[in-house]
Amino acid sequence: MDFWSTFARFYDVAEALNGGVYREMTETTARLVPHGSEVLDCAAGTGELSLAAARRAKRVVCTDYSGEMLNIARKKAKKRRFVNIEFERANIFHLDYADGEFDIVIAGNVLHLLNNPENAVRELCRVAKNGGKILLPTFMTRDKSAISETLLKAYKRLGFSPSTEYSPREYVEMLKGCNAGEVRSKLIKGTIPCCYAVIIKE
Repeated sequence: MDFWSTFARFYDVAEALNGGVYREMTETTARLVPHGSEVLDCAAGTGELSLAAARRAKRVVCTDYSGEMLNIARKKAKKRRFVNIEFERANIFHLDYADGEFDIVIAGNVLHLLNNPENAVRELCRVAKNGGKILLPTFMTRDKSAISETLLKAYKRLGFSPSTEYSPREYVEMLKGCNAGEVRSKLIKGTIPCCYAVIIKE
């Protein structure tokens, strides 16, 4: 069993330690989802961004590579009485969906974990409609405060191992280098800040 499957039951507790940032990230996601849209959430973890999107979307496909994460997401959706969310296992590098199938594609807090994030971004953009949005909020760990340094060390002792640590500028430059469309971003400040980046597919 990999780290994320083992860590699934503790995931929401860990996110609560950065609660203000996480709440703004979910609220921003909800605002960016148009009413009646088709949404794909990749590497969804325990499904908070899928649940945020489901407030306004017609349909949300919540995916993750970890079946344990999806089980928790499924239980949360049932508890909150969402009926417009589907759950599927998926590989972010090889998505089994048609070109341009979704109005909104989400991948939160995953690109810094990947060895080839650009390939994942291109695949996410492939399944988005022209003019659609790819929502890519990611925690920034390049310039750490003392508190965030302590928190990240605790995560790493549990097995968390990011492939890349970005500053907001570095993260946006990486996304622009994918040449998928206009990149917009805002920084959500907090214990571990989040750069909420959006690609508008051309």
